[in-house]
Amino acid sequence: MKRADDIRRVFQKAGLGLGPDADEQVFADMLQARRQITQNPITVFDRGRIIMRSPFTKIAVAAAVVVAGVVGVSLWQGTGSSLALAEVLERMEQVQTFRLKMSSIFQMGEAPAKPVAEATMLVSRTLGEKVVMQVTHPLTGQSMLQEMYLLPQARTVVTLMPNEKKYSKADVDEAAMERWRAENDPRYLVELVTKCEHTRLGQSIVDGVEVEGFRTTDPNSWGGAAITGAEIKIWVDVETRLPVRIEMGKGEPATGRLDVAAYDFEWNVPAEPAEFAPVIPADYTPGRPLMQVGLRK
Repeated sequence: MKRADDIRRVFQKAGLGLGPDADEQVFADMLQARRQITQNPITVFDRGRIIMRSPFTKIAVAAAVVVAGVVGVSLWQGTGSSLALAEVLERMEQVQTFRLKMSSIFQMGEAPAKPVAEATMLVSRTLGEKVVMQVTHPLTGQSMLQEMYLLPQARTVVTLMPNEKKYSKADVDEAAMERWRAENDPRYLVELVTKCEHTRLGQSIVDGVEVEGFRTTDPNSWGGAAITGAEIKIWVDVETRLPVRIEMGKGEPATGRLDVAAYDFEWNVPAEPAEFAPVIPADYTPGRPLMQVGLRK
């Protein structure tokens, strides 16, 4: 009777509310249909006759019977339909270290969009962040390799520029740290989206993973400052409840638009303190990085 009990539970959860007699009739029709399907595989035309047997099953039960016959009742419970961003944020808060890749493109006017950065980021809740990126100035085309270390306890940002043998070391205030997190830390981004009006994109496959998608176009979604053309999309693994891909965009092409993608997430990866301790070679001289966190005034 396990199958019958499964069908009854699914039926009760559906909440059709047709009345006691009607409910029992629909349940009986579904159970009988399931037995017939099990004993005799049905064709498309057979499904039509089963579905139309009862006046109570013309729409809601039609889909249920077809699903029961083809893929089994167990799939009716779903995998990601009840997924909420608040749950995703809770799972992310449990992660101590993670790694990801980021890429960004910039468009100005009618000119084709140009890549401006490719980066790998290692984040620790206690040790800080290490970002290795290849930066290309969107207007001059100047390219530079940068290693950036954000050290929250010291409120310091250290940037190494190996190509030029230069470095930058600067203090930053909490506001600057918050701006960086708002545009780069996926935990902060998910938290922002939960506070904004957002819609579901439904389930799909991203990078070979079954995901649930979310999207917001709230102009306040980028760090709390109203921005034209703002958009954030998040795809979450329905099994782990952790992000698989995040896409962010802001601005308009006429005045300059930036689009950023975060992907290849690795959650709870091992990290050593030495990875977050920048070493400035003796032959490096002070310089100005192409990309940096806003400095304290």
